Amino acid sequence: MTAAAKPTVAESYIAALRACGITHVFSNGGTDFAPLIEGIVQMRARGEPTPNFVTVPHENVATAMAQGFWKVSGKPAAVMVHVNVGTANTVCGIMNAARDNVPMLLAAGRTPLTETGHAGSRDVGIHWAQEQFDQAAMLRENVKWDYELRHGQPINTIVARALDIAMSEPKGPVYLTLPREALGDEGIEPGPMPRKHPAGAAAASPSLAALEHAADLIARAQAPLIIAGRSGNSPGAFEALGALALDHAIAVASGPHANMASANPMNMGGLTKPLLESADVIIVLESPVPWIPRSMGPSANAQVIHIAHDPLYRTYPLRGFQSDMAIAGDPGAALVMLREMLKTKMRGKESVIESRRARLLEMRGKIDEARGAMIEKMRHAAPISPILVAHALNEVRAKDAIVVEELGAPFAFLDITRPDAFISGSSGALGMALGQALGAKCAAGPRQVITTVGDGSYMFGVPLAAHYTARAEGLPTLTMVFNNSQWFAVRRATMSMYPDGLAARQNSLPIVDLSPSPDFEKVTESCGGYGERVEDPAKLIPAMERALRKVEDGQQATLNVITGLRQY
Repeated sequence: MTAAAKPTVAESYIAALRACGITHVFSNGGTDFAPLIEGIVQMRARGEPTPNFVTVPHENVATAMAQGFWKVSGKPAAVMVHVNVGTANTVCGIMNAARDNVPMLLAAGRTPLTETGHAGSRDVGIHWAQEQFDQAAMLRENVKWDYELRHGQPINTIVARALDIAMSEPKGPVYLTLPREALGDEGIEPGPMPRKHPAGAAAASPSLAALEHAADLIARAQAPLIIAGRSGNSPGAFEALGALALDHAIAVASGPHANMASANPMNMGGLTKPLLESADVIIVLESPVPWIPRSMGPSANAQVIHIAHDPLYRTYPLRGFQSDMAIAGDPGAALVMLREMLKTKMRGKESVIESRRARLLEMRGKIDEARGAMIEKMRHAAPISPILVAHALNEVRAKDAIVVEELGAPFAFLDITRPDAFISGSSGALGMALGQALGAKCAAGPRQVITTVGDGSYMFGVPLAAHYTARAEGLPTLTMVFNNSQWFAVRRATMSMYPDGLAARQNSLPIVDLSPSPDFEKVTESCGGYGERVEDPAKLIPAMERALRKVEDGQQATLNVITGLRQY
């Protein structure tokens, strides 16, 4: 670009991303990227700052990295992919981001619009094959907003609008398509630079009147119960839930998300049928699926209150859970206000609180005793129990380590002390854990990041692309593959639907077995990492300690842990 020339639209787009706070763009390129690549080089040559464009060899890993980055940093990332085919490879990741309320800007090139007359016109045969009538249609149901850049439009305004929508509650992904000719054009008027303010609309506060009524119900309850889904995603909610539960002796069923500290004595772990049926007032916090109706349900006289940014979950086509009151608003704010209201409403009822506390402490003691007995039972069992791996993780990992889980270590046996210490791998589409771990590492810096992932989920995660990216970007993490040589979720579903069927009596099932199992540790070795196979329970902790030392030295590591089925 000469001194007199204006920046191209691509350069203005890059500048707009940075002005909006985007520090990372997880990218998988194609022929449509030519204006972006030239723009990055031109801007850097002029000393102008740009976001970090991270080369990721598969779009599934790229979208997962954006999710992991958000869950640790609280800042959205951008993903850039190649036209319709790159978009197609992001669909599973975008489905997960939508259900998990993770904001991200997914941008894709669009095959050139013109056949001649422009420097960016079609110049290879694939440009005809990759054009679609409506490229965004394949993911429109899973994004909050989609748009295609046209010639002469203000790119600053469009980027700022996209991120404002993504960051407004309920948060989620947005999609922007960028034709090659439009990106390569000289910029006309990019519009005003985005203002220096937090992206998105401020989260709505819950209705005071509705919360007063909810607090009255809790104050009159004998056995109140909080079911926490993803409330820990709201700022301050992790601490607020723990304080509310402790102050007023309220049982909390939490998992598999980091909603409160594992050690909090009011944390009863996963929801059980007796716990649900004994509750007379139930507060459902940001949980689209609080219980499984075919297995359990509240008592006939229970009052059920749903609190969430969208307590009706309008993007779920069918959802029929009992709801006597639905309160829209930020769950973290709701918890703080409920705690303060109950301080007044429970005055003079200290004996009720203490009686309830004694009952819950006894219940929690039995839960801890049962977990301890299970750990002892599995301590020397082969194949290695996932329960034992979770227990070992508590012993060897750093106190501030981040565990990324996808059908790996059972959440109930992990010691969680902070809201960003645990990331669940997926919200429906498998293959997110490896990428989320890399995104988390991008945001976490020196903190340990440990992935626990089932063998099937590992293969879904495009491991070669993930391990390549870890090496290229200097993102050392520990991956632990829980290798039971089968799709356990498929087996479990078959057993659940046909408990007395012929399949229930078989050791090997069609469409379930994943034998012969690959040497997963060697995939990491091919990318300069450390790999080890672990079969003996007695050798588990030494192997984990060796692997974590490698990670500490800057080398990624993978343990191929031969496990049995998940018993919990």
